[in-house]
Amino acid sequence: MLSLRKVSSLTALLSFIGLIFSSVFTFLAPRGPGSSQWEALGLGKHEWFSLHTDLGILFLVACIVHLILNINPIIAYMKNKDGKFRVFTLNFNIALILMVWIIASSLKGWPPVNAVQNYKNGLRNEAHHHTETVEEKKASLPEKPPLFYSQRSLHRLCSTYELDEDKILKGLKNIGIDAQADWTLKQIAQENNTEPEAVYDAILQVK
Repeated sequence: MLSLRKVSSLTALLSFIGLIFSSVFTFLAPRGPGSSQWEALGLGKHEWFSLHTDLGILFLVACIVHLILNINPIIAYMKNKDGKFRVFTLNFNIALILMVWIIASSLKGWPPVNAVQNYKNGLRNEAHHHTETVEEKKASLPEKPPLFYSQRSLHRLCSTYELDEDKILKGLKNIGIDAQADWTLKQIAQENNTEPEAVYDAILQVK
């Protein structure tokens, strides 16, 4: 039997797990010139950030629904021993202090919270130094299609591998392939009655 309470709880749980997973890659993603070339598990930096944002929205909506459905237990948490409603109960005060401490530590750079940011800044500096040393070496389009390539738009593929989008579109048109920048490789394949891998090979040919 369908239960909105169970659906919201499980959605919150699954999206939270997804957020933890995606946050690892958004945390590790480099910044600065040339960072658009970075990939992890077949997804580019912008795709990881989009995924993290969408999962966050799903988690937020699920939590709001969950809170609404469980408003009575939450109100009970904010009652004292005499059963009277109070906002600043002992439990609420502890939760509030923890939240304020995290916010203040993050903004002021207090330990031990600043250790995470220091580590991230160290990764950024290392990536920036590497970028300057290599002089922003361009990533070439791999001969073998990357993971989930058929779900990428032509624009995203060109942006990731620093390809000339207009040149690609013109080249595909010259060999009889109809394409648009915002179409995924799968869409291009469907429009031209072929397979995504054939479209990818055509891009390699005309790049």
